[in-house]
Amino acid sequence: MHELISDIVRDAAEAAGLPEDHVFDQSKKDNLTQPRPRIELQFLPERLVRTGRILASTRTSTEQRTKRELYEVELTVLANVLAEDEQWLGDFCYDFVAALPRGINDKRGNWVKIRVMKAEFGRKAPPRVGTTTIQVFTKVSQMLSLTCTYRITRTDVVDLIRTFTIKEPIMGG
Repeated sequence: MHELISDIVRDAAEAAGLPEDHVFDQSKKDNLTQPRPRIELQFLPERLVRTGRILASTRTSTEQRTKRELYEVELTVLANVLAEDEQWLGDFCYDFVAALPRGINDKRGNWVKIRVMKAEFGRKAPPRVGTTTIQVFTKVSQMLSLTCTYRITRTDVVDLIRTFTIKEPIMGG
């Protein structure tokens, strides 16, 4: 699932104007050698809720298939957009959120719903000498909280009786 979410974020970032190779996993601290602007992804622990709902049931002449939802999973992903220009950051984040799809099907055919839940702007206070500020590097960031909801499912297949034979009863014997 992490790979699917990373691909979705990479595609949306590309559509919003960020180069393809500027989406990374989160680093321990801000690395000056990595290019800005960029997106750093952090995957938080998943929250699973046991449901057991029946999603679909189909029947043919030979078998019955029942698809059950075992768990509903909620995965929170923090996308930290790091930039040097505040105007660019505002325009990019607007385009990025607009480019994110409502959802996508995973490789098992289950719907993965994607929502942006929270956005938090961040800027470090510039160092001061007396009343003047010293700005060597301008660093601004926007932390976007994405919530991805998906299912863990199982398909049960039951073979039906194909043919049957009724024997005639033996009378008087």
